[in-house]
Amino acid sequence: MKTKILKSHKSKTSKTKTSKSKTSKSKKSKTKSSKFIHNAIKHKEIKRKITRKVARQFEIDRVKQITKIIPLFTKFYNKVTNDELIALKYYKGYGSFWQTEFLTNEKNPREIYFPFHISQEQYFRRDIFGPNSKKYPMLKSFDIKDIPNYIKHNYEARIKILNDLDSIYNKTDCPRLSGNEILFRGMTLPKTFKKYKEGDTFTFKNFISTTADRSISEMYSRGGVLFILQYLTNIPFLYMPYSKINKYTGIDYSKYMGLESPYHDLSEYTLPRNLEFKIDKIEDGFVSPEHVLQFSWLRNKNKKNISTFTKLNKLLKQKGIIKSVNTNNNTTNNTEENIIEKEIFPKVKIYYCSFTKWHPREPLNYDTMMKDAKYVLDEDALSSWNLHP
Repeated sequence: MKTKILKSHKSKTSKTKTSKSKTSKSKKSKTKSSKFIHNAIKHKEIKRKITRKVARQFEIDRVKQITKIIPLFTKFYNKVTNDELIALKYYKGYGSFWQTEFLTNEKNPREIYFPFHISQEQYFRRDIFGPNSKKYPMLKSFDIKDIPNYIKHNYEARIKILNDLDSIYNKTDCPRLSGNEILFRGMTLPKTFKKYKEGDTFTFKNFISTTADRSISEMYSRGGVLFILQYLTNIPFLYMPYSKINKYTGIDYSKYMGLESPYHDLSEYTLPRNLEFKIDKIEDGFVSPEHVLQFSWLRNKNKKNISTFTKLNKLLKQKGIIKSVNTNNNTTNNTEENIIEKEIFPKVKIYYCSFTKWHPREPLNYDTMMKDAKYVLDEDALSSWNLHP
């Protein structure tokens, strides 16, 4: 009897465990299913907001947005120190490209290129520092004996500028994003990004330029990659007007900026370094029509013209599109618009990304960053010094 009871009890227990496991599996599958549906709906809504079909409304919204931002930054930039304004000016020019290469350099050991091109050196001294240039010793000519001096002075000055840029974001009154903005960043696809897939996270170690205008980001992507950045709640940002910063004090610059127009603007939102994002979705897309000629020229090694209307007409006939356009059959996916996009418009890889974390930022230190570095002579830059004695 005991044996029977024991067997009976065991079978009941196993059944209970089986039913529980089935219930938990069904709950998990339902959760996954509902999460998938939620993400699909969310993605569809984002795509609707950024579609080119509502370009007119998008442009109206963009201008409204910039019109609200300009007074905020007119007031904010009025308080920046001279050193902080120098940081803004440098980032606005060559600095944005240099800091990207410097802060994202993952080679081991770190490669330090020298000298800077003479045009960059002149711009750095004349346009960035202006009346303050005497505070930062720069070489008037390039002497091979002065290499250690040259590297130390130049890189220390530039690293200080990056720390000054950090300090602007640290200000309590620095304007912050609401999280409702959709920002775009266009760039050539870094080699490191080829390993990433949907669901992975990555961190921008550099300060990043973004824009509220998709068309502008596509222009900077050169047909490479387009990042769509979302949910940047409470993250400080700096609005960078399209015009050059040619003032030497925050007060003078804020007065000048108050006259800026939101039309024909890059709508540039510069974000702090060390922002982490999650890749929600990766898609193949197409650049806007206004950039087709530019990218076709860049991509075509033979520098031939893009397809003519004759070629386009022939293409549509081959695909059977011209005949189907005159019918009432709307079920086919081979619409004239889709064929033109797939065959004529240059492709761009689109990464839909959600903000996840802002990592701590330690002040950049010259000795730490230069430790065990490999110094590489840039012969092209060196030749520019020889041409300008």
